[in-house]
Amino acid sequence: MNIIGLDISKDTIDATLHKTNGSIHYIKFKNNDDGLKQFRLWIKGNRIRKAYIGMEATGIYYEKAADMLSSYYTVYVINPLKIKDYGKSRFNRTKTDKADSNLIADYIKRHQDTLIPYQIPKNKALQKLINLKNQLHQHQKQIKNRLHSTEEDFIRNIHQDLIDTIQDKMEQVKIAISEQIKKQTDNNHYRNLQTIPSIGKDTASVIYAQLTEKHFKTANQFVSYAGLSPAIIQSGTSVRGRGRLSRYGNRRLKSTLYMPALCAYRFNAFPKLINNLKKAGKPKMVIIVAIMRKLAK
Repeated sequence: MNIIGLDISKDTIDATLHKTNGSIHYIKFKNNDDGLKQFRLWIKGNRIRKAYIGMEATGIYYEKAADMLSSYYTVYVINPLKIKDYGKSRFNRTKTDKADSNLIADYIKRHQDTLIPYQIPKNKALQKLINLKNQLHQHQKQIKNRLHSTEEDFIRNIHQDLIDTIQDKMEQVKIAISEQIKKQTDNNHYRNLQTIPSIGKDTASVIYAQLTEKHFKTANQFVSYAGLSPAIIQSGTSVRGRGRLSRYGNRRLKSTLYMPALCAYRFNAFPKLINNLKKAGKPKMVIIVAIMRKLAK
């Protein structure tokens, strides 16, 4: 089995090839179209026809490589936290791009049966618009914080103008998101999502994009993907750590479901669940997380 690990940065990609015969080969190339063509020629030069390629989900830098290479090979996009934890388990002390690409290749070799091959998202344009809306929201939030900490009228007016401008752009993006969803053949799911208590248009668009990008066989798979599965810390009779949410999972989904869950808690949208947890003495945040899981299911 020929396995290749890619460590991807903004400008370059480091690749380590583990060949079926046990030999290891390395190359570094540009993270652009020409570089990826060079990489494919390098694979052919190593007389490889079938390869399994893995990379971390590093911002947007992996997307070009994942999209192009998935047309020719089996590609896996892996949560960076999993690679980081795997490196710790291997007692890795070397942190270089070359070493990271080798670590990713080794991770695939040992965990390939648990990995799901990457597929180009059919709603990529929708994902880009949602990302833009979130970026604008974060930028607006930062400016609002500066506005609250400033007393000078001139500076406050500049900040307020920026806030208003960003708000106008956000409304334009929301319209573009709605138009993009209308183009989807299965957009009835988007309307159905809004029938769930406390799920509005903004939340529905994020969930819709995630649900239609990947295939989930069960509700628990989606809950786990959203990072809402509890991490249990127990060992023997003496170790009883506090349960917490898993660090893995889709951060955007997790953060998106928080506000709807908070609203559902305030308006008692799920009275039986909320009352049972309150009677059991569970704190507010535990109840809200339980509501997040229920919304995801």
